[in-house]
Amino acid sequence: MRSILVIIAILFSSGCLGGLSGRLTLPERNTLLREQLEIHSDFELAAHHRLFEELTAQRNDFCERLKLPKSDEPVHVYLFENPERFNKFMRLNHPGFPERRAFFVETDSRLIVYAQWGDRMAEDLRHEVTHGYLHAVVPNVPLWLDEGIAEYFETPRGQRGLNRQHLDLLVERLDGDRWRSDLQRLEQLADARNMTQEDYAESWAWVHFMMESQPEYLEVLRGYLRDLRRDGTAAPISARLAKITPCPEDALIEHIRWCLNR
Repeated sequence: MRSILVIIAILFSSGCLGGLSGRLTLPERNTLLREQLEIHSDFELAAHHRLFEELTAQRNDFCERLKLPKSDEPVHVYLFENPERFNKFMRLNHPGFPERRAFFVETDSRLIVYAQWGDRMAEDLRHEVTHGYLHAVVPNVPLWLDEGIAEYFETPRGQRGLNRQHLDLLVERLDGDRWRSDLQRLEQLADARNMTQEDYAESWAWVHFMMESQPEYLEVLRGYLRDLRRDGTAAPISARLAKITPCPEDALIEHIRWCLNR
């Protein structure tokens, strides 16, 4: 499970990194440009690696599905060759971060993804790059929605956002009467470090429900993002859904059960 860490500060000027040893600086020897993505590494990258092609196609899917414009603000992706170097860099430069395989960081001037090359890199990059695409065009995205959208788009193209791990967890908790959906509670979350596995799963479920059930629910999500982009603030999604259905939580549970039988 990854978490988004948005840092509003000036962290990445040359003065911050210039004094570090070669092993601890950002990997920048090679750079590939793929539309909005600037992919940096210290090892050779295939110019048309299928993962990078997928990430650019994902940008089209993301913008089309959510009816958001494409941004030309770069998303810088730094790929570390191995976990050891990645972890050492993160501990030195971001000592407060939890241990993860990848991170998205937003500063006042840059959108940045840090990731380690490995077996789950595709999943990690789909997730973190989605944060970059979203933050490039919409300000002040609530934490739960930010993570829910990223969890939706971290699945391979063609799966329509179906995250089986989250689905199985929620069904297990439902069957054991150990979980009850509460969107208004999710909307109050402000610190990713306080999000539980259930919170990530429920965030994904709400996004999947809006994007894959009825057109009017998809329009709620699109309208919310549109208002947030225009005004910087917007009436919460829970209130918008309540205008369409008397009990959005019941509709979500029905959708989860439907997904289980797909």
